Formats: sequence, structure tokens, C-alpha cells
Amino acid sequence: MPGKREPPPRPKHDASYKSFFAHRRTVADTLRASAIDIAAHLDFTTLERMPASFVTRALGQRHADMLWRVQTTGGRWLYILVLLEFQSTVDPTMALRMTNYVTTIWMQLEADDLGPGGEFPFVLPIVIYNGGRPWTAATDIADLPAQMPKATLGYMLRHRYLLIEIQTEDPEQLPLDNVLAMIAKFEQAPTAEATEELIRSLPEWIKSISLPELREPFLEWIEQVVTERHGEAGRELRRNLRREGEPKVTTLLDRARQWGEERDQQWLQKGLEKGLQEGLEKGIKEERRASLQRERELVHRMVARRFGPGTAEQLLPLLDRLSDPESIVAIADAVIECETGEEFLQRVREA
Repeated sequence: MPGKREPPPRPKHDASYKSFFAHRRTVADTLRASAIDIAAHLDFTTLERMPASFVTRALGQRHADMLWRVQTTGGRWLYILVLLEFQSTVDPTMALRMTNYVTTIWMQLEADDLGPGGEFPFVLPIVIYNGGRPWTAATDIADLPAQMPKATLGYMLRHRYLLIEIQTEDPEQLPLDNVLAMIAKFEQAPTAEATEELIRSLPEWIKSISLPELREPFLEWIEQVVTERHGEAGRELRRNLRREGEPKVTTLLDRARQWGEERDQQWLQKGLEKGLQEGLEKGIKEERRASLQRERELVHRMVARRFGPGTAEQLLPLLDRLSDPESIVAIADAVIECETGEEFLQRVREA
């Protein structure tokens, strides 16, 4: 009897794109760009992400945080399923999978989520594809069965998903402030030099759309995914990005530690002036503890921004055990060097 088949490792694309779609603006811009007729009937001020507990229960841990809902201009809720399966090969069963996701979501809805007459809400399934060759799989489940007599057509299951092919998107036809347009520009950049030029323009673009929270998702995605496509030139670009990022962490920690050392000196001066050696030693010890705590809090915030609040929450008991600055600096280095929250936590535990 064959052993249980292990699931394939999760591509880096999934986590990187997922970080974009954790922001309401990305979801709204994607609909405005690729579902114009539907977007015209949506009130994007009501766009909200479904609780992770619901999504995990319905679709499993792999798809947590991918379900959003938004009200129509008529006051009804529209559920939007964004499937982040960014793979280099076309999946011929995608129509079947998306149908399964939608029916699973319906089955998990409570009575309060249904209409006054028990109607199920509409679910818009979206597949975002960034592979190199054109998508050839069926976008309607009705196209999967073998050809049958016309008499059976009335019983045929119909269900379509919205396909967005990043490589065929035309950024020039989208507004300059559209997030999907900027993603498409990076995806379609032919060389590392073109990618580097886009990176230079990124801070000003992010400033122009007033969304500083998108800076980290873009830089992480560029480093982990985009630079891989350009061989040695891409690897050199990635090294440059990391060199630029590392001093920022070190500077923050050094600044926090310097502030604590300055407080140590104040305690020293105060103790000398009063001649209270015991009070002096106690004061320095207390301030050093406070300085370590500030560094722990700083690293905790860094982890929350890079890997999410779940990973940051798991880090807390590990941080509390640290009593020396060097260990905290080592954890700060791991924040930059690790690619996923799981890898980061494993490295911290081993250390």
C-alpha cells in the first residue's frame, strides 16, 4: 500500500502575495482593475477581512486570511475569495478546486450570514496567476467533463472563477496609484536593472498613495521572489537590498542600548554626588533591565511587521528568557535572514 502523499512545499510566492492581500487597498485595486463591472456596484469603504478562525475552519490553515467581504451599493454583502496559488505551472483542476472552496464556505455560514429568506451570499472566486506561460486550464467547471449529448446540458454544473494573469496585465492602462499595476510592473520587468529602477521609484510611489504599510510587503516580495528571476544580477541586487536593510535594525537596537547607557551614566553621577554606592548599583541594575526590555519590545514589533502577529505572539515567551543583549541582537539578525515565520521560530528555538 503506498504511503501517504506529502503535500508539496509551499512556494515563496504564496506568502509574499498573501502579504499584499492582507491590505484592503490591494483587494480593492485588484477588483477595480480586473472586475470593473462588479466593482462599480461595491462600496469599498465596507471592505473587511473575515476572521481567520472562520477561514481556517472552512478552508484549512493554508488558506487563512484570504476571505474578504464587502457590501454592494444596495446594502447586500458580497463575499470575495482570493486564492493565492502562485505557481509556475498551470493547474488543470483549478475550476474544481474553486467550486469546492465556494461550497465549503457556504456550508460554514451561520444563519445570520444568510439572507432573510435563507439565501446564500454570492461568492466571487479569484485566481491570481503569475506563471511565465499562458494559463490554459478551464475557468468554468462545466468544461471539465467529457463531451455529452445535448440532452444532459441542463444538468451540467456551472461555476466560473475570475482569472487574473499578472503577465498579461497592462500597467499603462491602469491608474498610477493602483497597487495591482505596480505589482505587474515588477513581475514584467525584463532585467535586474529594470527591477532596480522600479525599486528606486518605490518610496516615492508609496508616499504618493499614502500607504506606508505596503513598503515592507513590497521589499520582502522583491527580495524573496522577484530577484530570483535574474540569475547572478538578481542575487547581487538581493544582497544589496539586505545590506541596506540590516543597518536599520542594528541602528534601532544601538539607539535603544545607547539610551540605556546614558541613563546608566545619569545614575552613576547621581550616586557619586550622594555617595550612595548601594543606590548607585541598584539604579544601574534596574536601568539595564529596562534597557533589555526595550530591546525585547523592539524586536517583538519587528517580528510582528515581518511575519505577522501570530509569530510575534509565539516569540514572547522565548524573548522573556533572554537576559543578555547579544542574544537579542542574534534574534534581530534572524528576522532579516529568515524567509518565513516558521523558519524564524525554529532558528530561535535552536539558538
